[in-house]
Amino acid sequence: MAPQDNGRECLLGIDAGGTKIATAAVSTRGEILEQSELQTPAHDGDKMVKTFRELVANETSRCRGKGLDIKAVGIAAAGYISRKDGVLIESPNIAWRMVPLKMIAEEASGLPSFLDNDANGAAAGERFAGIAKGVDDFVYITLGTGVGGGVYTDGNLLRGNRGVAGELGHIIIDPNGPLCGCGRRGCLEALASGTAMGRKGAELAKDNPDTILLEMAGGDPDMITGKLVTAAAEQGDETALRTIKTWSTYLAEGIVDFIHIFDPKIVVLGGGVSESGHLFIDQVRDSVIELGIRVLVEGIPILLSKLRNEAGVIGAAALAWEGISKDH
Repeated sequence: MAPQDNGRECLLGIDAGGTKIATAAVSTRGEILEQSELQTPAHDGDKMVKTFRELVANETSRCRGKGLDIKAVGIAAAGYISRKDGVLIESPNIAWRMVPLKMIAEEASGLPSFLDNDANGAAAGERFAGIAKGVDDFVYITLGTGVGGGVYTDGNLLRGNRGVAGELGHIIIDPNGPLCGCGRRGCLEALASGTAMGRKGAELAKDNPDTILLEMAGGDPDMITGKLVTAAAEQGDETALRTIKTWSTYLAEGIVDFIHIFDPKIVVLGGGVSESGHLFIDQVRDSVIELGIRVLVEGIPILLSKLRNEAGVIGAAALAWEGISKDH
């Protein structure tokens, strides 16, 4: 059985990303008790490993010094993960590869440790303490610089034969679409990420020089980002609103595919872009009904994550919780 919550029992969640490593002591009810973050030398793999090791040791010691009973460490890392071996194989934005993060964390903390990628961690966090709490079948989509995700079926994360299932951002929506970072064309990530929103906004702004969006970008369409698009849309800018409408349709096409394939109870949208979800959620819901097989997509709630910036560390803690729960 999983450990009982006595008010001081917790998990140490570590969110290892390209710009920072965030940590939090998270109670077994999903509440953050202590947290911190450290900027990371992402360009230097050796320094990243050293920083990670020291951070785990220091945070474990600090939390224990405050009377917290840490039961396990969870690590959610950006990149391709061999969960079985506890190894980060490669990360697109960090200069470390083939790093045994699970072993390093166990040595630094003296505690059982569990490693998975950041999107799976975020999905686990939603089920642990978010809007999908207690839901056994759901799809989580993270919308940020790229598009990632995690899928729960029958209460378990879908990981696949090699542990790399759930690369939701790389289904192809338009074979003739823009080039994706993976090297193919028209992936969901290339059409419905925050980066894609900025690119579409720039494209439309070139034909609409009076748009507020262009003014916000200092007159340079190439400086338009997804954040600028949503900011301009908040002011009612027509070009920004058109950008979001097109972007929402692409996202809806991906969601339709996921509903058809996985038959989830709910779909959850997270990541940085979801914080502007009030601008697009109704359009996405309407487009899903329009584009999907009605009997399959109707009645499936499409919801926005409520974990926001804490999704990474809570998700990492959730991975630790699931790990020790299944070990007992």
